[in-house]
Amino acid sequence: MKKENLVLVLMFGLMLLISVVGIGFKFVFPTSPVDKMFNQSVNVINETPVVDADYNEIISKGEVTSLSGEKLADIYTVRVDHTYFYLELYVAIDEDNKIYARDKHVKTKDDTSSSYFPLVREYLLKNYNGIYYENVQFVDGAAGATTIVVSRSTIKNIISKVAVYHVGEPVDYIQNLFGKKYTLNSQTTVNDVIKYDVTVDSVNYNVYEAKKSGTYYDYQKTNNGEITVFIALNQAGEITHVLLPESLYGHSGGNFYNETKAYLENLVGNPLINELPDSQTGPTENSSGSQEVVRQILLDIKEVA
Repeated sequence: MKKENLVLVLMFGLMLLISVVGIGFKFVFPTSPVDKMFNQSVNVINETPVVDADYNEIISKGEVTSLSGEKLADIYTVRVDHTYFYLELYVAIDEDNKIYARDKHVKTKDDTSSSYFPLVREYLLKNYNGIYYENVQFVDGAAGATTIVVSRSTIKNIISKVAVYHVGEPVDYIQNLFGKKYTLNSQTTVNDVIKYDVTVDSVNYNVYEAKKSGTYYDYQKTNNGEITVFIALNQAGEITHVLLPESLYGHSGGNFYNETKAYLENLVGNPLINELPDSQTGPTENSSGSQEVVRQILLDIKEVA
């Protein structure tokens, strides 16, 4: 073979190798904004337009699947058009109702907006990277300079709207706890316990939300499920309100739930620092029992209150 032909064959082989490596890289490593949402290469399938006058910001809805075909989430493309920029967002919601958001396309409208947009992207990555949809209401949509205030507020509103379109109005468990509206002053998280500083009828309370998984026995087999508890303390440290949401109660319902709820409600009026009563239903040789799970949740709250 002539030297010139050999060089051509080698160059062709090298180009082919580079193409194969490039294709392989695309399929193995996350490269697109949607890939980066899930830290893997994915496919977006079954994309259809959304035509709804009440949700005209939503352009389309599709599904995100892994390369093996497993469904990971539903995904929406939405548009935001205001004074500072035109933005298209990907908003994905997985089966656990966790929300992820990434910018798909942005067109800034002035130099100031261009300089601020990296902060907007940082805001997206920090706050909408697997947040439960009911917690979107607590995301900061105001702090920052004027351009960022508008941007954050607009993005938060559109993501909230997508969540409502997808799963319905989020439940406000703190409002259910008090049975009336409240003002949220601040929110912090310590050791997986969420603390809300709230005001209700000009009275300040500390509300704690905590959850824990534990076993329960349904007279057939031992199961594992998660329970979430909300309690409110007044400024003297007394338990004033308690809530055991059925929608967040992963153990047996009916009388089992009612007995666990009664155990929690019996604590109202007592200081949290008091010794907690023992569970009446466990632990047993079969499981820890629902009341014991609630007791352990309260011990977690006591550690940070």
